Amino acid sequence: MKNLGVIASAIALLFVFQSCGTRATSSIEPITKVVPVENTNKNDLYVRANNWMVSAFKNAESVVQFSDKESGTVTGKYYLSPITAANQYGPAQDAYAIINIQVKDEAGKITVTPEKFDYMKGNMYTLYNEESAKQKIENLITSFETAMLKPENKDW
Repeated sequence: MKNLGVIASAIALLFVFQSCGTRATSSIEPITKVVPVENTNKNDLYVRANNWMVSAFKNAESVVQFSDKESGTVTGKYYLSPITAANQYGPAQDAYAIINIQVKDEAGKITVTPEKFDYMKGNMYTLYNEESAKQKIENLITSFETAMLKPENKDW
């Protein structure tokens, strides 16, 4: 009977350690994309970039921090995702990125710089990891490119 208790304890301990995973820190470098847009001026591209930022920033934690039409710059802090939910071991952790957009005649440039974040590899409670962050950033850049290339509908 004692052996059964020892075996059960060992199995329970094995499950606990298996679900913990290993601690990792994201190491994503800034990603930049230049989008050439023929026959457009800086003002039109600035409006497109601003509109894209407003539509992409759906979470209340995503904010436009700087906007200057004269220089053609829009910068904001973007909420990527929760990394972990709040639990008995600590508060929730979130991942963010800084998005910087610059426009000039016939081109727009986006740079996404994710803030470093810690996560647990192999832990079933980790909601977000480096691979997820890279995919989300690529989707953001594709969305920006689509918005910049979409012609304005001036016949409203």
